[in-house]
Amino acid sequence: MKEITNRSALIVCPKSPFKEWAKIYNESPTEDLEQRLKEKHVYLIDWTYDEDIIDVLEPYYLKIFEYELLSWNGYKSEWPQNRSYESFLEWFDVNLCEELIDLETERIKLEKL
Repeated sequence: MKEITNRSALIVCPKSPFKEWAKIYNESPTEDLEQRLKEKHVYLIDWTYDEDIIDVLEPYYLKIFEYELLSWNGYKSEWPQNRSYESFLEWFDVNLCEELIDLETERIKLEKL
């Protein structure tokens, strides 16, 4: 078991506006759609402790917003035009996890996006 001391995590869950937009671009069978819309994504960020989530999220929200949109539709021209911080908060719930513990012994594998 290892504590990851230089990272925190943002846990992102889609809300209704994102789900409604995503349904338009769904290419999965209907039964897979609901499961896929329940997925949460975890984004590692520089370590932070006891800060307001609003302050923590500000530098990252646009990258996260665009990745979430891209995961459903690769055509940027079909993305919502308004990708402001306020829109992001309407489309996603975000929680901050300050402590990360790796329970595995194998090294973490990285893939560049």
